[in-house]
Amino acid sequence: MSWMTPVMWSMSRKQLNFSSLSLSPLDGADANGDRLQTLWEQEVFAVGRQKASLTRVLLRFQRDRLLLVLCINVLLMLSLFVGSGVLVHEILLHILHQESSVVWVGVTLCFGLVTVELFRVFCLTLSWAINLRTGIRLKAGFCMLGFNKIMSLRTHSRVSVGQMVNVLTSDSYKLFGAVLLVPFVLPFPILLVICFVYTCYILNYTVLIGFSIFITFIVLQFVFARLIHRFQQKAVIITASRVHTVNELLTCIKLIKMYVWEQAFSSKITDIRTSEQRMLEKAALIQNISVTISPLVPIIATMCTLVVHTWLGLPLSTYTAYPVVTIFHCMRFILSLTPTAVNFLAGAAVSVARLKKLLLMENPEPYVLQKTDGRSAAIIVEKATLSWSKELHAPDTEDRDDLVSKPRHPEVLPILRNISFTLNKGRLLGVCGNVGSGKTSLICGLLEQMHLQQGSVCVDGSIAYVSQQAWIFYGTVQDNILMGEPLDRSRYNRVISSCSLEADLHLLPHGDQTLLGEQGVDLCEGQKQRISLARAVYSNKDLYLLDDPLSAVNAHVGRHIFEECIKKQLQGKSIVLVTHQLQYMEFCDEVLVMKDGTVLETGSHLDLMTAEGHYAELITKHLEEQPLREEETEKRVELNGHMDGGIVNPAFQMSDENADALSPDCKPADQLIDQENSRNSLVTWRTFKQYCLAAGGYCVSFFILLLFIVLITNTALSYWWLSFWLSRGHGTANVTAADRGNISLNPDLPFYQLWFAVMGVLLLIVCLIKGFCYVKVTFRASTTLHNSLLEKIIGSPMSFFDATPTGRILSCFSRYQDEVDSLVPHHLNVLLLFWLIAVCVCIINSIIFPIMLLPVFILVTVLTFLLWMFRGNIIQLKKMENISRSSCISLCTSVAQGLSTIQTYNKTHDFTQLFKRLSDTHANHLLLFHYGMQWLCFLADSLCAVMTLPVALLVVFVSNDVSSPPMKALALCYIIQLTGNSQYMIQSMMEVEMKFISVQRLLDCITGCGSEASGQLQVSEDWPQYGSITFLDYTMKYRQNSPVVLNGLQLHIRAGEKLAIVGGAGSGKSSLAVALFRLVEPAAGSILIDGVDITSIRLSDLRTKLSIIPQDPVLFTGTVRYNLDPFNSYSDEEIWAALEKTYMKDTICSLDKKLQAELTDNGGKLSVGQKQLMCMSRALLRDAKIVLLDEAPASVDAETEALIQIAISEAFGCCTVLTIAHRINTVLQADRILVLDQGEVVEFDHPDMLIRRPNSLFSYLLTTNTWPS
Repeated sequence: MSWMTPVMWSMSRKQLNFSSLSLSPLDGADANGDRLQTLWEQEVFAVGRQKASLTRVLLRFQRDRLLLVLCINVLLMLSLFVGSGVLVHEILLHILHQESSVVWVGVTLCFGLVTVELFRVFCLTLSWAINLRTGIRLKAGFCMLGFNKIMSLRTHSRVSVGQMVNVLTSDSYKLFGAVLLVPFVLPFPILLVICFVYTCYILNYTVLIGFSIFITFIVLQFVFARLIHRFQQKAVIITASRVHTVNELLTCIKLIKMYVWEQAFSSKITDIRTSEQRMLEKAALIQNISVTISPLVPIIATMCTLVVHTWLGLPLSTYTAYPVVTIFHCMRFILSLTPTAVNFLAGAAVSVARLKKLLLMENPEPYVLQKTDGRSAAIIVEKATLSWSKELHAPDTEDRDDLVSKPRHPEVLPILRNISFTLNKGRLLGVCGNVGSGKTSLICGLLEQMHLQQGSVCVDGSIAYVSQQAWIFYGTVQDNILMGEPLDRSRYNRVISSCSLEADLHLLPHGDQTLLGEQGVDLCEGQKQRISLARAVYSNKDLYLLDDPLSAVNAHVGRHIFEECIKKQLQGKSIVLVTHQLQYMEFCDEVLVMKDGTVLETGSHLDLMTAEGHYAELITKHLEEQPLREEETEKRVELNGHMDGGIVNPAFQMSDENADALSPDCKPADQLIDQENSRNSLVTWRTFKQYCLAAGGYCVSFFILLLFIVLITNTALSYWWLSFWLSRGHGTANVTAADRGNISLNPDLPFYQLWFAVMGVLLLIVCLIKGFCYVKVTFRASTTLHNSLLEKIIGSPMSFFDATPTGRILSCFSRYQDEVDSLVPHHLNVLLLFWLIAVCVCIINSIIFPIMLLPVFILVTVLTFLLWMFRGNIIQLKKMENISRSSCISLCTSVAQGLSTIQTYNKTHDFTQLFKRLSDTHANHLLLFHYGMQWLCFLADSLCAVMTLPVALLVVFVSNDVSSPPMKALALCYIIQLTGNSQYMIQSMMEVEMKFISVQRLLDCITGCGSEASGQLQVSEDWPQYGSITFLDYTMKYRQNSPVVLNGLQLHIRAGEKLAIVGGAGSGKSSLAVALFRLVEPAAGSILIDGVDITSIRLSDLRTKLSIIPQDPVLFTGTVRYNLDPFNSYSDEEIWAALEKTYMKDTICSLDKKLQAELTDNGGKLSVGQKQLMCMSRALLRDAKIVLLDEAPASVDAETEALIQIAISEAFGCCTVLTIAHRINTVLQADRILVLDQGEVVEFDHPDMLIRRPNSLFSYLLTTNTWPS
């Protein structure tokens, strides 16, 4: 309170500088990480590695604080008991003998009650505060212990990236949650014992019934938790399937729109969503009933206890009944915490076990000698045999529950066997071999990431490393290249140029200051690989280990990098180049050929070719697979070999952008962040209104609210009936003075017992009805939002997908949808329950004591002011915590993925310090958020505790004739409930608002989507009959403010014509396909197909009449039949006929279920060529008159290419075929060739005519194999 109050006030006035709120060094990662590391080392030293207990270390780490908080929680339990039990009992005894009672005794009891309640609030808040600091320290130490271990791992073949990230993120949160909640539960047995003894003293042994109900409900809570977990686990699998399908939709949206398969995907996703909803509803129903019954357990326990008590004829009166009621209520505090705390404790135990297994992982013993015998040698490897681990199985990186895979066999399986070679300084060694031959393992062996079984490895000099999978961390392009090194501008510019990054930096929104990674620009693989290479080159090391750096770039860029970077920029450096681009082998000083983990051959290119061994075989095979130029073969001898397929030329690429150009998701980093920040406003009433409408409208929402009101009213009536029953006392029976007020002697006892029991049964029935209806309605809301979003996304134009990162859309279908499904209904349920209970308390107290309207009005006014003033602060703190947590997770993921690179460049210390800073920032925000929440709860609790004073004074001083003792007891019982419920009220309100941000995100996405334009003209079924295409002064832009990509096209394509389209990168080839399918509307002009303007007809009619065979074949998750005919429009015979024409019938017949065989991971085990033939089968089934074919440049072998060409000529003989060409033989066989440049037609004629023209662009292309600049 002392420091949080000025913070909250400053936030409300927008005057707070958050940089001034730094974390205490005692709570930081540095101090706690070092201390926990020391304690762990002491534990290992004392008992050994295998017997060391990390749990014992963690308990020692915060032992004193845990003991202190346990003492405070004991005082909390005692204050609960004294306030709810002893003092209430004494006050009721006092008012029963009002005439003979001393006034000051009553006043003392009233002030004693409010003092105990305030002391309870103080103990509760103090316990939360200590637990928070303890949890933060333990979390920081836990994370640093794990992070330091991960950073020290030279090999992580037995632990995946996901597992390492989980240890540092979700596991640490489980530990934090356990520290926060478990200390409250530990003293619960003390409260249980003293409450049981005291209630037995007041009432009798019949209180065992009430306590049994409490124990039963606790057991039921654990059963419910198990069931909820089981249903949620099943739902997770279905959710993963749905998100995977949505990801397929978003990734291939362009192709799906061309196929007109939107409805098929929509139906598939909706069906999966229905199954997911069914499973989630079961979990939500159990959870809802569990949460709803929790505040009702005290009244149910009271009913059962008192009915049995009176049925046995034992005495019962007001001063014995209501203390039991209030004691039952005070026990509910622990009742709601116990299952959650135990779940956190169980999760924390698993997390600690996982971290211990990580800590017990051992690195390979150092084996790389840093000096070589000869001064001229950079690497000397002699008869080295290396393995990944000491177990007999391949490296396992799949996510499993166990962090470390268990050994199955004591033998060792070597990956590299008897390796010997020497690399002299300043030489370039090319390493080649088939996939799986051990090339990457060789690099890892040189980086000391494997286990050396025999032989020796010597390395002289510092090492730079480029991994096969390019590693980019969150930061600017410059940060990723410099990686902490000082900037030398001239060297930096040379590196940028040699790695072919100049054009990319020009395209990036902020050049080399553009942010990459999380919240920044998303690069394609080629750009990432070149930045990774630039990092290595700039580091200026002695030895360069390059693991296939040319795999993700096209041939033109690859040639530039090899010549300018590897040969020139790195001249004089020692280089090991692993590559599959065998055309560069002849330019290497030495070649090392690997096969099955052994060095098969070594020597120069000429020597190995002369030897005619395995290397010569590889080179020959590689040359045969190179595309052949049928023209000018004898005139020019090039590196490319010969076959019937023609040559691959960069001028024939499909995309208007270079293969390595900026990906569609590239956006200015500041723009992305601005868009996210614009959503940081508080949730508006419009969001709640839209949620109610999605749930079924205002009437349905009001009906659900009415069920809540009926439930709480039923509870209130049960208490009122108890008071009414107690006020009737002994009734008309003749009793002694000692038995006056004993309701067990009332002649109408069965009547009161019956109605009390009926109310209990009604309470449970209403609870079940409310739970069922609430779950159905809330899931109707979430599914309506999901389906509306899906419909809007599918119907959006391509410009929406170009402008919106796929990850952001996918977040709506995954993270935000998950919160709308589970968390929003849960917190909204808690909010409605406890706020209605609070309203009920105020109403009942105002009815019993009308003068209480004034204190109630004051209380409501003050609480409203507090919420209005500080609610936004809590939300802001939570958003800050989310952002800082996201940064931590991003760094953990990045570090785990780039561990080898970080260690090679000796940047372990830098990243450790960065993690400490981010961890401390997140811990600071986490503390501020929780402290802010507890600060507000403390104020609310204190106000509610003070409210017990006027009620207690009214109970003491108001005459029993004005208000009967049972009614006074009811007022006192209810006001004490208010104090216990205020925490839940405030927390649930904050949580609802924070979780409704997810609803707002979905609504923002729904309203932010546009829709594709569509004509109204109805065309006949047989349109187009001929397939002629006419462009009339056609102009196209991708967006209004973007440049023209097709500029005034004026051309006519005859029906049945075979047209080849060629042009350089950015010439407009793919834009022609976009225009034809109307993925973008024209800026001017029109396209006519058989004389019909395509903008005048419906999009579905247009696209179903066209067929496309894409360059990169795409197969979706589903059966073979679904991939060919998702609408079941064709018979099996027609599908088999199409497969037979494309030579795929035998392949599909060999599958287990033939047409019903499941395809996964973009076609599973089918080759690229087979996938291409499958895509051709789709086009055949459509029987369209116009076919657009985007040739694959070199992704299929010669045999498959021949099959494809035969299938095209046979199947599409009568069709108009537009081929975006990559191969010369295809171009030369076309009827006419369309040459595009900068969106304009520059040449359009028969191939022979174009070749004869002296200044022909096409002729120049054939001659020089390049596109003129």
